[in-house]
Amino acid sequence: LIVGRLLKLPADTQVDMIAGTMIGCGIGTMISALGVGFIGARLPIVMGVFYIFIGPLVAIGKTAGLAAAMTALIIGGLIQFAWSPLIGKMRRFFPAIVTGTTILLIGTGLMKIGIMVATGFRTPGFGQPLTLSLALLMIVLIVVIASYTKGFVRALSLFAAMVVGYLVAAAFGMLDFSKVAAAPWVAAPNPFPYGGLVWPGLSGLIAIIICFFATSVEVTGDTLAVSRIVGVPSEDWRVRGAVANDGIGSAISAAFGGMALTSYSQNVGVISLTGIGSRFVVAAGGAFLILMALVPKVAATIALIPAPVLGGVLLVMFGMVASVGIDIIGRNIKDRRDALIVAVALGVGLGIQVAPPGAFNVIMPEIRLLTSDGIVMGIMTALVLNIILPKEKEKE
Repeated sequence: LIVGRLLKLPADTQVDMIAGTMIGCGIGTMISALGVGFIGARLPIVMGVFYIFIGPLVAIGKTAGLAAAMTALIIGGLIQFAWSPLIGKMRRFFPAIVTGTTILLIGTGLMKIGIMVATGFRTPGFGQPLTLSLALLMIVLIVVIASYTKGFVRALSLFAAMVVGYLVAAAFGMLDFSKVAAAPWVAAPNPFPYGGLVWPGLSGLIAIIICFFATSVEVTGDTLAVSRIVGVPSEDWRVRGAVANDGIGSAISAAFGGMALTSYSQNVGVISLTGIGSRFVVAAGGAFLILMALVPKVAATIALIPAPVLGGVLLVMFGMVASVGIDIIGRNIKDRRDALIVAVALGVGLGIQVAPPGAFNVIMPEIRLLTSDGIVMGIMTALVLNIILPKEKEKE
């Protein structure tokens, strides 16, 4: 939805993107739970889209087209699949201080996108009282539901707020249901709906590959956490299978016009909350996602979510992501070296995000897309500094 709004895609194209994503999520979830050969962790892990790809995808879409953006995801997914046997050995390059900085950069870096969507940027309702009121309503609803409810309802606070916002927007005549009525009941998603494979450019492809590398690290942590909570050994083959599944699932999703996938950290919370850790239940959920993708009216209904409703939820969600990063940094920053890594990575990442237009025009076009992405450059800075800076000796 965010990528579709930022690229101002037609309604039919957004429906294709949602349907393609559900196909990828469904297939990836079933493989994750049941396994196919060495692919999949065989754990109750649900696959979903990952927000770190938003910036590079939008940039590639604007410069080279949507087909090129999907090509970059397919190539990146296959590369992630190829390096899956090595990812366990590379975990030492991502200590907690780097992981926390990465998460903080993602949350704060995407905040600009959240406020653009919330205020209705590039829509007729930009900055209007109703638009701003709906965005504020979403924030208030999430706070109230998360603070004054318990259990299942609290876990669904974001979703519940979006449903209320959807209904309020409908009451004010902000939704055009004619597009839902025109959508067929049953249709198979088309492969490569935006055209064939198109070269995305070296800079854009490198940015996507870096995002996939960061995803691999998060997937490793999710897999180990889910293994612990369901009481199975956290062997290396599970991590390899989870990372390989992320790559293949992302390539399948992109081939049908959808987004890159990752295993969701929320799996840990949902299993704890419901007490249901059966991978066969999760596999059934994946099958349900595929069935929904075959009903275009579902995707068309989702595509109608108004910008302020989506944006208000995004502001809270990205803020929650940033708070997780802050918590990890706070618990793991031990010396001046750690503080320097965080400071420089944030300075580079956030500095690029707020830089004035044209600030990087002097950089050659081939790598400009890469170097002007604050999240990617901030992550790279933290990773490189962690490798090259000498560790301080512990005091007795």
